[in-house]
Amino acid sequence: MEKFIIIFLVSTLINELVFKIKLLPSFTGDLHQKFSSTKSVPLTGGLILLVFYTYFFFNNNGLVYFCFICIFILGILSDLKKIVSANKRFLFQTIICFFLAIVGELEITTTRIDILDKIISNKILNIFFVTFCILIVINGSNFIDGLNTLSLGYYFLIICLLYFLKFDLVFDSVILIYIFITLLILNLFNRLYLGDNGSYLLGLLFSYILIKLHISNNSISPYFIILLLWYPSMEILFSIIRKNLKNKSPMLPDNEHLHQLVFKKINQKTKKKLFSNITTALILNFYNLVIFIIGSKFYNHHGFLITLITINIFIYLISYSMLKKI
Repeated sequence: MEKFIIIFLVSTLINELVFKIKLLPSFTGDLHQKFSSTKSVPLTGGLILLVFYTYFFFNNNGLVYFCFICIFILGILSDLKKIVSANKRFLFQTIICFFLAIVGELEITTTRIDILDKIISNKILNIFFVTFCILIVINGSNFIDGLNTLSLGYYFLIICLLYFLKFDLVFDSVILIYIFITLLILNLFNRLYLGDNGSYLLGLLFSYILIKLHISNNSISPYFIILLLWYPSMEILFSIIRKNLKNKSPMLPDNEHLHQLVFKKINQKTKKKLFSNITTALILNFYNLVIFIIGSKFYNHHGFLITLITINIFIYLISYSMLKKI
């Protein structure tokens, strides 16, 4: 509890200081941010996460830490509109993820699909496959960062689940839980946003944590890891398909993601943006909490987990279709 109090007080101090001296942007004007607020709210989520990572986990692996620094800086440059091109950001993301896969010794040991397993048995191809998976998670995390507590709450559920399952992680899960509670409180009351710097860092951090968990524990099905990351991954993959079908660039942002459609529906009835914002995040995260709990009971049953992931995809598609027609 003492560590939590310190983390909360230091986070609040950092947040207020950054806001007053305008060290980081407070509002980018992006479409997804307007779903939260149009007032100035500092984009300090990534900075606070990085500060405490540095304090508590720096000695874990210096080169891995360097990758986290790089993705944070890339997010800052994106927030500051210094790198406007989505293609350039994606290129830099790819380089960082590729480097992390090498220095972090990350690999997907098995997918339980014979053809794919033969392909990734090649070390170089495995690195490219890992890079691709991390890129999906990073950009998916950024896609769902349009509502207060949605992205933070989602990853908070993951770290809590892993803690209660007593899995050994590369980082202290209790410290991460304290950090997430602090960020959730500040985000809930519109005191901070993640920004691209925070969502990129979250995606990279949890990719690293979960791939390391996959490597160190053979009893955990790879489909349990996929289940934990299904929602941000589904948001970006579906968005790419949807935009391609409309002959739109998948790199360009829009406001037609599932969480935004749910928000619009609730907001039509309540006319209260912050209430609709938080309610939407609660609905989506509660659904995922139920899915995570069910999946955790069968974390080594490949067939059941594949079925559960498939059900999630169908529910997502049906929900999206219904909301678009309303």
